[in-house]
Amino acid sequence: MTIDPSRTLADLVVERPARGRVLERLGLDYCCGGRRSLEEASRERGLDAKTVVAFLESEPAVSAVESRDWASEPLADLCAHIVDVHHGRLRWELPRLTELAERAAHVHGDDDPALRDVECVLAELRRELDEHMDDEEAHLFPALVGGGKPGPDELARLEHEHADTGAALQRLRELTRGYDRAAARCSTHRALLDGLHGLELDVHQHVHEENNVLFPRARALAA
Repeated sequence: MTIDPSRTLADLVVERPARGRVLERLGLDYCCGGRRSLEEASRERGLDAKTVVAFLESEPAVSAVESRDWASEPLADLCAHIVDVHHGRLRWELPRLTELAERAAHVHGDDDPALRDVECVLAELRRELDEHMDDEEAHLFPALVGGGKPGPDELARLEHEHADTGAALQRLRELTRGYDRAAARCSTHRALLDGLHGLELDVHQHVHEENNVLFPRARALAA
């Protein structure tokens, strides 16, 4: 069945998670910008929607893990997945990346001032994400698991924080020239670039699962 380009990016990835990999490669934001249609998002990136559809339809079949349908799994399982996989990874990875950024900026910041900007942006992103995760785990997730109904203002605030996170990741991508490993000045800098790229990919998936799966289900409960 041919993909309808009028469908939103979020719907396409919810239906088949492996499509997120294709959209990442094409620079199409399916998490914070997931409510745009494929046609609209493609046009904004200067891409032909029919070509994007062809790429999506040629994506190999996904594994059982990748294809887990979080739109129909129990909310408790989805919340646990977000905490265990995404929050757990961030709590391990952000301190490591912060240390790498500090070391790279200290050694090479005079020759490459962008490294000092990376250090500052990453430190602020870490602070905001730590607060965001603590907030979700203390309030939103227990309420959903217990059958509660979060208010629309709370969900809107969390989505706004996700948008801020997306902007910070975009800034890090710009400062590192797309995580260009060829520009790495040492092994520490190279490890930082690799780690930031991995962080971006995981956070995009993380935000997608909340903005486009968890929050709509929470709103349906409240309704």
